[in-house]
Amino acid sequence: MSYGTTISVFLLALLASVAGGQEPDTKDQPTTDFSVEIQAEMNDLAAGDFKTREAAGQKLVARKLAAVDPLLSVIDKGTPEATVRAFELLRQLYRLGDDETNERIELAFNELAHSENPTVASRAEAAIEAGSPIRHKKAVAMFLKLGGQLRFLQTEKAEGAEENEGLRPIEYAIIDKKWTGGDDGLKYLRRIEDFRIQSEIRGPALFRIKGSKVSDDAIAELQASLPALVVQPRGPACLGVSPYSQFGGQMELQIHTVKPGSAADRAGIKVGDVLVKFNEHLVPDFETLVEKIGELQPGDKVPVEYVRDGVRETATVELRGWE
Repeated sequence: MSYGTTISVFLLALLASVAGGQEPDTKDQPTTDFSVEIQAEMNDLAAGDFKTREAAGQKLVARKLAAVDPLLSVIDKGTPEATVRAFELLRQLYRLGDDETNERIELAFNELAHSENPTVASRAEAAIEAGSPIRHKKAVAMFLKLGGQLRFLQTEKAEGAEENEGLRPIEYAIIDKKWTGGDDGLKYLRRIEDFRIQSEIRGPALFRIKGSKVSDDAIAELQASLPALVVQPRGPACLGVSPYSQFGGQMELQIHTVKPGSAADRAGIKVGDVLVKFNEHLVPDFETLVEKIGELQPGDKVPVEYVRDGVRETATVELRGWE
């Protein structure tokens, strides 16, 4: 008999004794592969006394990863009461757990969402949905901790918005030479809702800066899992502008946004300016501009010609890195 079946049978007996108004007798109950302490706490989850059940639940939550498999073992085959309690404790674990614990729970919930038991499947789907904001914020925090960068859309901040920084819409992500997450760290982009949600409207892009330590295979796998994601290779230098769309017959490189504090901003380039030349090269489109910037390094100083209000002007731009 598997340990999952053993615990399920055990909980059935415990709940039956509670329903009959008797205290459960655990003296001759079968044992499992779990530790004596965890086994005792699992037993107490079926106790008739609320305080005993609550204390056992909190002890299991405090065990984090060690409690996940014991709780999962009763979900598919346990009683309705045991299943509900196990799901609730796993959701508590997810809110409070470390990265390893959360990964194990996420994997389990995704598997349970395809269970043949419709009740289990629906509870797993509800748990996944309920955990979405937590997953998003933790993924954002881990991506930044590993040296990735996120550009958030500029929105008006309400009172207390600092606490919800990880929930602000994301414009793009950056991985450069400071990235320490390697290939495995890209999993955090998959957990950020802005990248997970697929729609006809293009979502956030990923700028892969030359020199970043991620493999082509890992990038290809990331794109396969996030079909709407656009990965844009870039050189180490950054000008800090984006263009208006060149669809609709527009045949000039007009600036749509200038990032505050960027090289372009410091050189006095403004929204609406039309770039004509960059470092003595004609730049009829944004792709050409990106190509020419990619040939340079942060700190290089180059001339930029642009037209503003019908007047051609020249500025010297000192390129910066992706910061």
